[in-house]
Amino acid sequence: MNAILQEILATGVTVLPDGERVPIHSGVGPGSGSVLLAAVEAAKPKLGCEVGLAFGLSTLYILDAMQAHGGGRLIGVDPAQHDATWRGGGLHNVQRAGFADYYEFLEETSQLALPKLAGCGTRIQFGFIDGWHTFDHALVDFFFLDMMMDVGGVVVLDDVGYPGLQRLAHFIVSNRDYKLLALDRRPIPSGWRVTAKSGAQRLLRPLVRDNHSPTMETLKLQQPINTAQLIALQKRGDDRRRFDHFVPF
Repeated sequence: MNAILQEILATGVTVLPDGERVPIHSGVGPGSGSVLLAAVEAAKPKLGCEVGLAFGLSTLYILDAMQAHGGGRLIGVDPAQHDATWRGGGLHNVQRAGFADYYEFLEETSQLALPKLAGCGTRIQFGFIDGWHTFDHALVDFFFLDMMMDVGGVVVLDDVGYPGLQRLAHFIVSNRDYKLLALDRRPIPSGWRVTAKSGAQRLLRPLVRDNHSPTMETLKLQQPINTAQLIALQKRGDDRRRFDHFVPF
């Protein structure tokens, strides 16, 4: 593992460009990092694209894994890297880790940057979605990353405990030819109320089904996602759906 990444994980602190040391308050943990490593190992990307940078922990995991599996380059997209929260910390970590030659940074919104990349014929084998967490923004990110994604490539979604990201993951496994490759489970609240509620939902769901409800097969595909913090999905085929295709999710 890269020395800078090890240092950040061990101390919980990162260094900003001005030398100030600040606590890490956002970033993937070791479990999610292991999923990222497995995703890169499966895809062996020559080129990847990451939406969201923050302090750059996921970026370091991805770049470290890429260099361990044949090299490759990563494009990063984030309009807020130099705002009052991140203060250039992610880019600084990429440079400190010695990965600057393998990293291209686009400081604009993904909704503008990704269509440009796709329009230029960019092909990727790995994608990471950790930008704006609303369903519509994340769906646009996936749409354009998928346009560029080769079959066999892997897309990773972080924070799928958020409703927008969870529903996006439901849509992908229900309507697109992607399979679940790996996941990092999130802590699940315990207690009799939570247990009773989830049990009641399982019992009542078949009673309220209609033509717009997900099938039991679809619900089985969604079940692992519902307990995950981060998931990796591998593309099995190009988009060959009819123009009016829709599977309830």
